[in-house]
Amino acid sequence: MRIAWFRANAPDTSNLLDDAALLIDELRSSHKIDVVCAADAHDFVWQHAQHPWDISVYELDNTPEHAFMWAYLLNYPGVVMLRSMDVMHLSAALFASRCVVTSTAAGADLLRARGSDIYVRIAPLGVGSARDAARPNGELAKVLVADRRDRGGDVVGRALDRARQAGAMFELLPADASVNAADIVISPEWPPNRHVSTSVLTAMAAAKAVVTTEMDATADWPAMDPQTWRPRGVAVSQPPIVVTVDPLDEEHSLMLAVRRLASDGALREKLGAAAHAWWRQHATPSHAAMAWNQILEEALRLSPPPRPDSWPKQFSEDGTGLARDLLIELAVAPTDILARS
Repeated sequence: MRIAWFRANAPDTSNLLDDAALLIDELRSSHKIDVVCAADAHDFVWQHAQHPWDISVYELDNTPEHAFMWAYLLNYPGVVMLRSMDVMHLSAALFASRCVVTSTAAGADLLRARGSDIYVRIAPLGVGSARDAARPNGELAKVLVADRRDRGGDVVGRALDRARQAGAMFELLPADASVNAADIVISPEWPPNRHVSTSVLTAMAAAKAVVTTEMDATADWPAMDPQTWRPRGVAVSQPPIVVTVDPLDEEHSLMLAVRRLASDGALREKLGAAAHAWWRQHATPSHAAMAWNQILEEALRLSPPPRPDSWPKQFSEDGTGLARDLLIELAVAPTDILARS
């Protein structure tokens, strides 16, 4: 299959947080994939007219770097990989696409509630394991924080200060430190949503003790509650793979998690080993590629759902209207390159 893969940046398989780069690398064993970034997207239209791709994939997020994709997504319906659930104009992406892919069942349920005609599939995120197997040195536990929130105050910082005041001893690593340098990785999802961040899975793959947020996306994970240090849920048989904090008690629960994990090396090792085993069973790049191969085959046979009657006019324009009008005035038939996809 020949695939045009739209994304904000060129794939970087050396970056552990670029899970889609690892997915593309896996899929290339059975597909021809051409990555389309903003710098070369303007060539897509004439290249597609001359030698059509079988399908397009749009790796979509709600950032300025991803905004260029909308012009193509709306006119060349393909498969949308949702990088988050707060994408602007989400309904437009749903109704303009053959298929929408999310990484969790909770996210899929939310998307299906938008309309019965929307074709939604689930594909797990697949991350690689850190190649540097070096273990942290020294007596103090090393803490790495991956907090992407841009407002709401430094909740994690206050929790760490409170943990120190309660007697916890640890070293806080720089935000750009390697996950291998850490003993504990704190990666809260805020606001709590239906998407697991890549940093959580990367830390699990590296066998680290991970602290994240209790939410829909992690509800079916075997997890430990830092308020009781018992597994969450009823009749849980699997060992906990992460510590999850209640979003309504985030600062206090984070403090409790850090205070215990900083001093309990055996618990850190136990959580890390269970997390790594779960990653090997559920979240490697090969798991993601297996799901995506099936999704792409199905998407080839699908058409986009019917667009709503209230669909904005600009969502149906492909930028060739003026050229068509000029050709009609000259009594010239539109060329193939102006034909709608």
